[in-house]
Amino acid sequence: MELWETRVTKMLGIEYPIIQGAFGGFGTSALAAAVSEAGGLGMITAHVLRTPEGLREDIRRLKSKTGKPFAVNISIGVCPDVDKMVEVIIDEGVPVVETSAYRGDVYGKKLQAAGIKWIHKVATVRHAQSVEAQGADAVVIVGLEGTGFKSPDQLPTLITIPWAVKQIKIPTIAAGGIGDSYSFMAALSMGAEAIYMGTAFMATQECPIPARYKERLVEYSPSDPEIRNRVLTPPNAEEY
Repeated sequence: MELWETRVTKMLGIEYPIIQGAFGGFGTSALAAAVSEAGGLGMITAHVLRTPEGLREDIRRLKSKTGKPFAVNISIGVCPDVDKMVEVIIDEGVPVVETSAYRGDVYGKKLQAAGIKWIHKVATVRHAQSVEAQGADAVVIVGLEGTGFKSPDQLPTLITIPWAVKQIKIPTIAAGGIGDSYSFMAALSMGAEAIYMGTAFMATQECPIPARYKERLVEYSPSDPEIRNRVLTPPNAEEY
């Protein structure tokens, strides 16, 4: 058995149990290809490309840079022309798709029928159980520390992941507050079979954001109110 081998690495054909998170504004092949080539799972965010043909072009761009596995994220309710995006994904032989935001089993089952692995991203253990019942191949669970969408029911990663792996049988992928070797190893120790990481990848050379933002990421402290409050504060519960 390889040092980093888990059900997720075997299922997805990747060397390391590290998955690049979906980025709403810049999730293109520019970063995804580099992550995949390095042995993780890079991810293109479909709605960033705006149109099915834009997505097709970026998938082909990624394939020209690496022959290793990669994924496409479809954020339900955000991504335009989802049905056509799914057709492009099937046509182009994308090996893995992550759905998120809302229930994705209609698309997930269609993708699975085409031989594509379906992962869904959730914020709570209860929703992870629902995803398992819907037939997903694996589930990403985002702890409170994760940047982006917040659920009023979200709990910290340290609580969520050990609880989840006792409740569900499909592979659990941990997200939220994971950005270095210590938190990576901690997630695996809690029972996760891969980690899902976003912010740390933003500071890399390949990430297509301005250098000044990368410098700020390196300089920031987790205790900085501007960062802490933006990440940890959930929206008003009545919005849900």
